[in-house]
Amino acid sequence: MRFTFADAFWFRLPLRALMVATAAFALVTLYPALRSGTSPEAERAIFGLVVVIWFVVTGALFASAIDDGGVEVDGDFVSVRFESFFNARFPLSDIVAVREIDPRPRWRYRFGLSTNFRDRISCSHGGRLLEVELARPQRVRLWPRDVDVARIWLAVTEHDRLLAELTRVAAAHHAGGRAEAA
Repeated sequence: MRFTFADAFWFRLPLRALMVATAAFALVTLYPALRSGTSPEAERAIFGLVVVIWFVVTGALFASAIDDGGVEVDGDFVSVRFESFFNARFPLSDIVAVREIDPRPRWRYRFGLSTNFRDRISCSHGGRLLEVELARPQRVRLWPRDVDVARIWLAVTEHDRLLAELTRVAAAHHAGGRAEAA
């Protein structure tokens, strides 16, 4: 099953507005140097246009990376990909508990990726948070480094379905593990 994170409109809209405003300002101010300026002025204007184009392309790539990701529960593993900066994959059998949480202050954990670099990472663009507690720390990729986490907070749009699915699958794995041990 695949679950998606909420849309990050609160970030993408201001970013697009900034990109459009910067490009418009650059074109208005650099056009006279390109049209009727001296050769050195035209060269500086072309350099300015290259910088603006780089800014717009980088902003567009960053804006598209924000909505990249989701949570997948398949087979014996849970895979989490949040934006382009965080990747985790851990076995369902390592899930100790799944519960709904309400962290304080709420605003701190609602707008993107958050971590304490010790044992917890939060992935949210808004919505209710679930805490997935793991039996042992898992090595996850938090670009540009790797971090060991024992708790992952997730806020997906299908909150209740993810809670039910992880609870069901984790309980089945633990019951199966006890049955095999007996």
